[in-house]
Amino acid sequence: MNRVSTPAAAQPPAKTPRGRRGRPRSYLKVVFSPGVAPDKWFTRFDQRTPGWAIASARLDHPLSAVEAGSADVAIARLPVAGVSKEEHHMVRLYEEAIGVAASTDHPIAVMREVTLEDVEQEVVLYRTPVEGEVEPAAVRSALAIVSTGAGIAIAPRPLLRGLNYRGVAHCDVGGDTQAAGIPGTQVALVWRTDRDDEVIQQFVGICRGRREGSSR
Repeated sequence: MNRVSTPAAAQPPAKTPRGRRGRPRSYLKVVFSPGVAPDKWFTRFDQRTPGWAIASARLDHPLSAVEAGSADVAIARLPVAGVSKEEHHMVRLYEEAIGVAASTDHPIAVMREVTLEDVEQEVVLYRTPVEGEVEPAAVRSALAIVSTGAGIAIAPRPLLRGLNYRGVAHCDVGGDTQAAGIPGTQVALVWRTDRDDEVIQQFVGICRGRREGSSR
């Protein structure tokens, strides 16, 4: 299996890999948000799509690469600005758990789950906004301070796991976080309507769990 991991704007490799039958491979360029773990989908696409392979990159703002034409599909964390029904297709894939991060010497480090009441006395350095996007750069900045023990950060758990900041531990937040003003987040596929084709539909089907050989 050939796998290419390149920045979204990078040019294809000078030497084009060939599939098992010797045919040159084309690339479906996919960009994804930090905290998303798409490797299993990439592997299945490579295995099931003769003549094609995934070229991927992790970006804080993956939709910008789709809009610039340097990527075909974004796997983005919702909400994300700039998506319109007229210009984009969007397929929601799953909801993310809310997590809380603290320094590794905090009791959170040995807990699987806490409630917001458990941490209500803590200094909150970042929390998922009620409106607008989750900014990975802002979460990174908060985690740098969290690692010193100065406070906590509340953000999508997969994002906390994906950033994997040294000196920081994290666990799930249970209970009704929506009622406390901390909205949940979702992960979705987004691509331009004028770019839609059978190759993208193949990838979409794989991400949605379609089995090999089944129809849409």
